[in-house]
Amino acid sequence: MRPIASAFAALLALLSPASAGAASLTYKRPVPAPDPAAQLAEMVALFNEICLKAFPDDAAVARAMAARQATAMTAAEVKVYLHEDPGAGWDIAGRSAPFALTVEAPPFHACGVRTTAVAPFADMAPYRHLADGFEAGRQVQRIGPVNGTIGNVDTSGGGDMWKRPDGKDEALLVFIATPVARLRAQGEDAVQIRFVHQLVDPPSH
Repeated sequence: MRPIASAFAALLALLSPASAGAASLTYKRPVPAPDPAAQLAEMVALFNEICLKAFPDDAAVARAMAARQATAMTAAEVKVYLHEDPGAGWDIAGRSAPFALTVEAPPFHACGVRTTAVAPFADMAPYRHLADGFEAGRQVQRIGPVNGTIGNVDTSGGGDMWKRPDGKDEALLVFIATPVARLRAQGEDAVQIRFVHQLVDPPSH
């Protein structure tokens, strides 16, 4: 298992949130406000179907997105989320709320689901139940929470990490981002919630 300090470093590298100017998700309060329980349930189901079952097979992720008739993001929209890292993304018109799904290529191979909510989910039991089932039998190391401010956005993140037989570090992570209170535009006080399944190659020697 990698040292906890290295796990924190990997987590901090992912703290950078989506820009407030993203076309598909912003920090504007959703109107009407989604039902939190329904929004979380749908997000957990998407994360399970795409990021736990289809990923890390990128082709399987793309097929699942096509089956859902998700809208592929432009290169500029993907860059908002992944910055300089290569990858792909889709917008999903969910039943409870809009969602965005991205797949990031090296240095991190990661599948993430994002949504905008009025507030952090009060009861994360559905996510925890899913994560616990996926992690069963693994020697899991809890990491975080880690907090950071990038630009005008506060982000906190944490999760679980373990070592795979192939030497890769694997993790399930949760991030919550919201604009810094004193810098928020009027009505832009919502939060972006992100679930991530990440694989990291072992260091080369």
